[in-house]
Amino acid sequence: MASFLNEIPRESLQNLLSCVRVHTSPSVPHTPTEGATPAPLLSSLGRGHVIEVQGPASSGKTHLLYHFVLLCIAPSREMSMDFGGNGLAAIVYDTDASFDVARLHQLLLTRLTLVLPYNREMTRRLAEESMQRLHIFRPNSLLQLATSLLHLPCYHTVHIPEHEIGLIAVDSVSAFYWPDRFIAEQMRNIPQLAREGPDPASVHPLQHVLTALGRLRLSHAPVIVLTNWALAPRSSGLVTLYKQHLHPFPLCSENDDPNTLLSSMLGDLPTTPVPLPLTHHITLAPVSIPPFAPELSLHDAVQQEVEYRRRMVQKGEIIGLVRTTGSREISRLTFCITPENIDITCL
Repeated sequence: MASFLNEIPRESLQNLLSCVRVHTSPSVPHTPTEGATPAPLLSSLGRGHVIEVQGPASSGKTHLLYHFVLLCIAPSREMSMDFGGNGLAAIVYDTDASFDVARLHQLLLTRLTLVLPYNREMTRRLAEESMQRLHIFRPNSLLQLATSLLHLPCYHTVHIPEHEIGLIAVDSVSAFYWPDRFIAEQMRNIPQLAREGPDPASVHPLQHVLTALGRLRLSHAPVIVLTNWALAPRSSGLVTLYKQHLHPFPLCSENDDPNTLLSSMLGDLPTTPVPLPLTHHITLAPVSIPPFAPELSLHDAVQQEVEYRRRMVQKGEIIGLVRTTGSREISRLTFCITPENIDITCL
């Protein structure tokens, strides 16, 4: 696996997304204020980009989301100082109950302190102003999520009219997968004659979520980030990728058409149109433990594994493989999670 990964181009997340930027059509409305110049969204990301972050448990999905949120809510410039943010509002739907506001605040303070190392009062004020641009909702079902998304324009107009929405994130879109699957199976067991009206199982609640996100993408053009569980591995060469377990869901395609499947990596899934085209797909995986030498004893192997795992946790390094719609190339990024910061680095 190491030799295969070495052949993949290595670059930072910012440089990578700069190279694959797709400009949104000028006809798409992107700001609630007429005549206003739209602010750049999340550094090199284009307006209306849709990013899926997929990976197994504890692979760094939420921490990568923290990075996107910080780029959105952090100030852009203050007193001729560049803070690298956009100063826009971020809307986060925390369906997994794993989004830690205290952790985000800590990471924000660290980043601001790098620019203002000797002005704690201004750092604290900027952090407080930035956190006020973060809005978190915790729906209990996909239907609640879809309803909240449909009413988000009204919420924006009433509660945050002074801030443009730069980011909408769902962490995680898989949170209700098992309950919804159980309900769908139960509904299929009900005789058709006993049902009133159309078949409730004919339209999956996820379809309503994607439709609502698609409308927001057209009306507000935010960057949309969807974290997703990795449940069904599918190996391609020496790298483990994952099948898509959510249906319907946008898939990353080698062609310009986002509904065309990347069948060699994702398996054979039905090609149904989706209301939310996927721009980038990021697959995360912690750095794997190297294989043990054949002559190593069981006792030494156990001790070596403990030492490897200790180093991995301390280093906090995560590898990501990025696929982009319209491209056959797979790019590689890495980031390190430390107690104080998230370092997006180039190997």
